[in-house]
Amino acid sequence: MEKTDARKLTPEAQQQLRHQAIRLRKRGFTHQQLAEIIGAHHTRICRWCRAYETSGPKAVVIQKRGRKPGSGRRLSAEQEKQLRQMIRDKTPDQLKLAFALWTRLA
Repeated sequence: MEKTDARKLTPEAQQQLRHQAIRLRKRGFTHQQLAEIIGAHHTRICRWCRAYETSGPKAVVIQKRGRKPGSGRRLSAEQEKQLRQMIRDKTPDQLKLAFALWTRLA
């Protein structure tokens, strides 16, 4: 049986896999059996079941991943706008910079 990468599934499909694992666990299946049925690693299934047992259904709800948009920025929106305009309108020579072309490093 070929395993599917669950990261490529929609969040709804991932959520269904979690609920299926919990339902089957309640019926008496082992974590290893669930891993073979669902296609997830047995330690992941163990974590889902443990979280469900300790905190209930809200513990296995899929959360949005990654940083929040705009977090970790060092420039304000106005400064970003000015910088984009300078890069678009001027060359490094005009700004008296040491390099000749705009590159990612520059």
